[in-house]
Amino acid sequence: MNRHVDYEGVAGMRLNRIAGLSAAVIVGAVLTACSVGGGAEAARDDTAPVAAQQHDEDVPEASGDTAMDDVALCTAFGDVLTILENANVGLDEDRMEAQEQQGWYRLATRVLDRLPSDGDSDVSRAIADLQVIVPVVPAGAGLEVDGVRSPDWNEAKGALDTACDDVDAPLAINMFTGG
Repeated sequence: MNRHVDYEGVAGMRLNRIAGLSAAVIVGAVLTACSVGGGAEAARDDTAPVAAQQHDEDVPEASGDTAMDDVALCTAFGDVLTILENANVGLDEDRMEAQEQQGWYRLATRVLDRLPSDGDSDVSRAIADLQVIVPVVPAGAGLEVDGVRSPDWNEAKGALDTACDDVDAPLAINMFTGG
């Protein structure tokens, strides 16, 4: 009996499973942070994933409803940046192909699209600008994401950096690729 084990296929399935689980954790953390009526307190729920709790402990307290909403938005946008930058590092270090990077970018557009941007604060306006610059790409569409790292993106992200600093919630990225 001659058995052939396709180790590359097994490794690929493991990587797909890890990528899927990572995406689920990131999306779960973002949705928890942005839950309706829950704000940042929802992300501090004892049943939240440990990674989300650790990230949330770094978020400074803010005063007033608008400020707390802005803090939660800045934290959630940090998750968008985390997705994008880890995908960039993975591509730059030949850990993934451009097709996979674009898959992560598409996920980032969906996370960005779910961030509320109808407020009148500087944070909300900057999020709204970023949503226009990089529109959502529906799951399964297979389209390439345009606009990330463009001059318009950089300008709007700079405005968001400033607005988040103003509410004591600087943008943060959690690098986990390449480790």
